[in-house]
Amino acid sequence: MATFVATLKHLKHWGQNIGLVTESPLQPAELARGYVYQQWVNATPRNKERHRYILSLRDRTPGSLRGVLEAAGHDPAEVEHFHDGRRALGIGAAHLVDGLAISLAISPKWATSWLDVDINRLGEDDIDDDRGRVRHCSAPDEADEHETWARGTGLNRLTCSSELLDSWDEFFPSLERLPRFDRDLRALDPKWFLPVRALLADLQSTAGHHWDLDRSPEPDWQNPHITPESPSRRHLCTYPDPDLDGREVCFSWHGRMTPGKGRLYFRLVPERRTFRLAYVGTKPGSDRLSN
Repeated sequence: MATFVATLKHLKHWGQNIGLVTESPLQPAELARGYVYQQWVNATPRNKERHRYILSLRDRTPGSLRGVLEAAGHDPAEVEHFHDGRRALGIGAAHLVDGLAISLAISPKWATSWLDVDINRLGEDDIDDDRGRVRHCSAPDEADEHETWARGTGLNRLTCSSELLDSWDEFFPSLERLPRFDRDLRALDPKWFLPVRALLADLQSTAGHHWDLDRSPEPDWQNPHITPESPSRRHLCTYPDPDLDGREVCFSWHGRMTPGKGRLYFRLVPERRTFRLAYVGTKPGSDRLSN
């Protein structure tokens, strides 16, 4: 149960307004043979704190799994999900609403980031059989595979640069910014908003989970279009960095935005395992090159 709560807190750290839905009441639920949830709650003061945290997440999604499914436009009577030959209501609900199933780490079989399910769906004349995969975790490290997806679900609600900046700490905790970057982002050509939003998500995923400094000083880029600037153009991406007492620094790494020649320049900050963003907009020097 301690791992279960730690996993919930890990998910919440991603900044999403998550809620926990369970099919049965918590108090009489069996955690092990002859040992129910309420006994666990009463065992230690720390468990009571964990219990309150669980309740706070359940309060965000009142009702049962059936109620959540019906609110999302699904009829629970028309579809059944099975995992390992057993009917799986919670896993099936996560599949239908494109959510994340979470399990207690009571068996090695739950130590996985994905679950396979068999699906029986009521068709016009018969039962249609299908198979699917469901996002899943029973520990924080298993959840990490889904961070980009989870952050993306919230990111999709942001539709302009000012909303991105207002929600920055929630979605991009590993991306620092120069003051000029904020000005550039607010003045961004609207055609580049969606590409920039996706690029920022890829950079956050890279800095947060794909940068092993013991293995390499360079991250494992989660976007195929991240490259350093050529030596002949590095003078075009040099900016004063207040983090370094205003010293001019080359922000050589960059990602591309299309349509047109869009660029986002940044540098690596390995001591904090973050990226520091300096510029976003039209490719520096492109106007001169086109004249």
